[in-house]
Amino acid sequence: MTPLEAYVKADGRAELVKQVRAKIKELGITYIYYQFISVTGRIVGKGVPAEHWETVAERGFQLVYGSTANLFVDRHKQYIGYGPEASELVGIPDPETFCQLPWDKRVARVFCTCFRNREEDEDPG
Repeated sequence: MTPLEAYVKADGRAELVKQVRAKIKELGITYIYYQFISVTGRIVGKGVPAEHWETVAERGFQLVYGSTANLFVDRHKQYIGYGPEASELVGIPDPETFCQLPWDKRVARVFCTCFRNREEDEDPG
């Protein structure tokens, strides 16, 4: 079992995912911003309609490795970290961090843990 699979199947996580669905319904959330922190401390992520909560909680969302370095390039115009041909990371939401945004009650944010892609030849997930 990969670290990603173990994380998604952790004891108690399925119940937390259900509790978030109840919050989404109760609060009228229509959009979720899945966030993680870049190596420079910047909050980055991806927005997804709330109707996809369970799918994203189980499968995650994909993002380029370069997003962890704010898609910066070095002086040779090469992406810092990994090139554009690299596989993507998988962001898995941490349900206990789910929170409605106070300035737009239709939107929530949730922090994520990033994993190597499931299709990596070396150390997948």
